[in-house]
Parts: sequence; C-alpha cells; structure tokens
Amino acid sequence: MNVLDANAVLHINACYGDALDRFDLAAWQALFLPDAVYRAQARENFDSGLPLAAIYLDGHGMMTDRITGIEKTLVFAPRFTRHIIGLSKIDGSSALTPFIIVQTITTGLPEILATGCYHDTLANTSDGVRIASRNAVYDNALIPNSLVYPL
Repeated sequence: MNVLDANAVLHINACYGDALDRFDLAAWQALFLPDAVYRAQARENFDSGLPLAAIYLDGHGMMTDRITGIEKTLVFAPRFTRHIIGLSKIDGSSALTPFIIVQTITTGLPEILATGCYHDTLANTSDGVRIASRNAVYDNALIPNSLVYPL
C-alpha cells in the first residue's frame, strides 16, 4: 500500500497552487505522473456518476496540448488566480482536499471562480509525491466568464 506523508501532500498542493497562480504551466505539469489523468468536473456530474468534465486531460501529451493552447492560441481576457487550498483528508494513496479559487480579470473585481474538492490518487516517487489522478470537482453549477486554466 502507498502510504502518504501528510507534509508531502501539503507540499505538493502548495506547489500546485503556486504553479497555477504564477501561470507556470510547465511546473504544474511536472507535478503529475506521465500517465496521470486530470479532470475539472461539475459536482452534479460527479455525484451522478457521469463522466462529462469541463477539462479532461489523459497524460502529459494532452496536458502539453492544453498548455500550448493556453500559451499560444487561445484568446481570453488576462486574469490572475489565487488558489486557497485546505488541509487534506488522506486515506492510503488517496486524498480529498478542499479548495477555493479566486479570479481577477484585469478589468474587474475579484470573484470566486470555483469552490470544491480535489479527489486525488497520489504516488510516492523518487522525486517526491506526484499526482496519479486529480479530479477537481467544483461545486458551482456555472463557471463565471470562462475556464481557461486548470482548477
């Protein structure tokens, strides 16, 4: 069984939020195993067992495509995000971690982008804990403006 250290889980979540808040998507991707799955999914779909997700990335290849799209082709209003990530409930190699993400579009006031919970499977590696799968289940039915960056 892959038993996780609470400090290591705290550290990877701090690095995760920091990477996204700095828009360092390469650092964000490096937190995942090469074959990891990342999803951003509405709670309604998650609770109903429906697979539909606003973002679904299966492995580093799809993550790289998303990063390229964000950095080179997508057109969106400039924004800043701030991830407030809570303490994890750890069970073996799984962790549930609450989050709030605040977004500020440069022409407006801060607004809550999403609240929810990360449903993770994590793995101990020689480089520290890495994400094997993360389902960012957001509580809000609608995302204000647009969902550009991962949650």
